[in-house]
Amino acid sequence: MLAQNRQDDRDRVTAEQDRQRAQRNLEDTEFLTREIAALRLAMNDVATRDFVRSELRDMLSEILAEERLTREEIAEFQEGADDETGNHPGHHPSR
Repeated sequence: MLAQNRQDDRDRVTAEQDRQRAQRNLEDTEFLTREIAALRLAMNDVATRDFVRSELRDMLSEILAEERLTREEIAEFQEGADDETGNHPGHHPSR
């Protein structure tokens, strides 16, 4: 009977330790689940490499288009100025 009581005590201690371990595991799992969810939300706010490249390409295209227009406007202005002064490309006034 004494041996049975000691075995019952050991079983109760083991069961309590198992319950505590299971509780800690559950708490750890819940914590990690919340952390993963938070990371996923944060990742949605982070610009991806492809997005940044796409934005840079768009900006470069806009800059090149503006530069092309500016060069065309300068060329038109110079042509208008040459027409007013009588200077034409390839034509050199006599000295």
